[in-house]
Amino acid sequence: MSKNLATLIGLSAIIMWASMVGLVKYMSAAIGPAMGITLIYTFSTLIVLAIFRFPNLKLISKKYLVLATTLFIVYELCFSFAIAYSKTSQQAIEVSIVNYLWPSLTIVAFVIFKELKFNLLILLGLLISISGIIYIQAGNDSFSVQSVMNNLKDNPLSYLLALSGAIIWAFYCVVTRKMSKGQNPISIFFIGVALTLWLKLGLTDQLVMPALNLSLSLYLLLAAAAVGLGYAAWNIGIIHGNITILVVASYFTPIISSVLAMFVLDTELPVAFWQGTMLVTLGSFICWLSSNWVAIKPFFKKAFPILK
Repeated sequence: MSKNLATLIGLSAIIMWASMVGLVKYMSAAIGPAMGITLIYTFSTLIVLAIFRFPNLKLISKKYLVLATTLFIVYELCFSFAIAYSKTSQQAIEVSIVNYLWPSLTIVAFVIFKELKFNLLILLGLLISISGIIYIQAGNDSFSVQSVMNNLKDNPLSYLLALSGAIIWAFYCVVTRKMSKGQNPISIFFIGVALTLWLKLGLTDQLVMPALNLSLSLYLLLAAAAVGLGYAAWNIGIIHGNITILVVASYFTPIISSVLAMFVLDTELPVAFWQGTMLVTLGSFICWLSSNWVAIKPFFKKAFPILK
């Protein structure tokens, strides 16, 4: 496979992941959050198993397998139910932007675990990302702490789940980098998510299969493919493609996701939302620059001689 083709396949993962917000919200609204999420991850698990097969457990550190599987399951539950429990389409999109704090938080986690050295760009990027979230919550009204708190009080569970997910995914990234040793037990992760969801349904007496018409079945398959094929495409991209292009492109996922969700959920978003989303994206990108500063510093010095 050529490097350019692998890069294009990797970029398709960003589009698929970005479409998740709208598809997950649509399915959860149609057949209920619990059953909607469970069916999506059940079918996405089958897709992942078909592509990656079941891994050789002898090659994987048991400590890493237990820790990473736990973090992955909890993250996926936090992210999906944060979207599913949102009260409106616009709120679903807003909640997803909170989740996209994870790139900035991942850099912070790498610093905490001494995988990266601290620099001021990390702090600047994190503050810009957080300010974007606050700006979105303030809406089109004049900014005040009260306006932000009023929006958060409307549905604290969704926002708390989204923020928790962002923090958990940051630590998952650190664990994977430090302990995976190149192994990719993604199929086990997905099996764990699906089994957890079915167990939850059974324990809460919600195990009632919905009637799926052709339209709902299509949305279900699209949502499952967005999750399962997204991971498969990303894996191909980071192994065989241009990792720099993929990483930079991934930081624009919040904007792409919001655009796609807006069409799927047929909702309009205010100007303040787009401004806040751009701040989140900018903050994440600055954090990425901070983690690669040694490599890109010569370029900046050449482009901007005043930095010398």
